[in-house]
Formats: sequence, C-alpha cells, structure tokens
Amino acid sequence: MNKPPYIIWDWNGTLIDDVAAAVNALNRMLALRDVAPVTQDFYRAHFGFPVRPFYAVVGLNLEKEDWDKICTDFHQFIAEEPDQHLRPDAIDALRFVREQCGCQSILSALRQDLLLRDTTREGVQAFFDARFGVDNLDGATKLSRGHDLIAHLKANGLLVPDQTLFFIGDTLHDAEVGVALGATPILVEGGHQNGDRLRASGHMVAPSLLAAVKTAFLGNRRT
Repeated sequence: MNKPPYIIWDWNGTLIDDVAAAVNALNRMLALRDVAPVTQDFYRAHFGFPVRPFYAVVGLNLEKEDWDKICTDFHQFIAEEPDQHLRPDAIDALRFVREQCGCQSILSALRQDLLLRDTTREGVQAFFDARFGVDNLDGATKLSRGHDLIAHLKANGLLVPDQTLFFIGDTLHDAEVGVALGATPILVEGGHQNGDRLRASGHMVAPSLLAAVKTAFLGNRRT
C-alpha cells in the first residue's frame, strides 16, 4: 500500500499570518532611513526572495546601507508586532494531514531559533516531524536547508522512495524550492505575494490551507 503524501510547509505567510506585521516592521525600518513607507498592496505585488532586490525596489540604497543592520532592525521590529497569528484554518489543515495518516514538517527562511520560538508560541510544534530554519537573518534562500530536511526525513524513514511530496507555501520562492526538492508546489493565497503573481506561475493555487491539503490528499485540483 502506498504511503500517504508527505507535506512540507512554509511558515511565514503560510501557516502564520504575519503580513501586516511584516509591512509595519518594514515601514519602521524604512522610516529610520528616511525612506517612504509602502502599502500592503505594494508589498504583496513586489516582495520576494531573496529580499535584497525587494529592498532596493522600496528605495534603500544597498551600496551605502549596512545590510546586517537592515536585517537586524527588521527582525527586531517584527518581533515587537502583536498582529501575528495562525491562519484561521491552520489547525484544521494540520489536523487533516494527521487524520489522513500523513506526516508533515516545516521548511522556513526564518532563522532556526526564531522558527522554534514562534511555532512553540503558537502551540503547533507537536504536529511536525521536523522544523528546519536557516542560520541567518538574510532572507536569501532556504534551498540548502531544504536538502538538509529531505536527507533528515529519508534517514529517519519518514520519507520513502516513490512517496509523493508536496510543498505548501505562499511565495514563488516556495514553488522554486519545492520543485528543486522534487515536491509538487501548492501555493496559498493571502500570504506575502498576491494571487495574480501566484497564478501566473502556472503552479496549483489554493484559496486556503485546508483546500491545499485536500488537493494534496484527495487530488482535488479545483482552486
């Protein structure tokens, strides 16, 4: 009997809704540098990974600014933002995977200690086999850690040959990473990139987390 699909989740913007917090933190960081604020619509239309090109678009002079200070300021400010919470159907989606006898992990571009802190704060850590973040605040890529995660899952018998793998995220980078890891991407609307950008990618797009996992397990490709 074939094993159920394995689910790899993104964290920020996917399971946790932190878009408003990210925009507020970004605008606080920009204000310190006398750069005009951005709206959520502008943010969703232009944000991406790696984040350096996006910061140039919003008006930062990356040749003069201290990159490490930019990253530190942003993460300090977003940690102070109260408007961060699980998406309304996050728990239902995680429970659905478990009830379907599926297994799941997180792969995030968030620094490892912050990922562990935030997932524990939200009380969802028990749902996951593994939670893999990166070792920096650069907002560059999580592909290398993705390969680490796949190796970890295989070494522990959690992901077996020929088992279907899905990557559920909210950005084009999630789709790129998913494909590179041999997973089928499912992109979820309402995160850090708008629906038009997600649909233009040609990948499956779901309106909610629950719809995404039902697509993975039941083959419902309606979006």
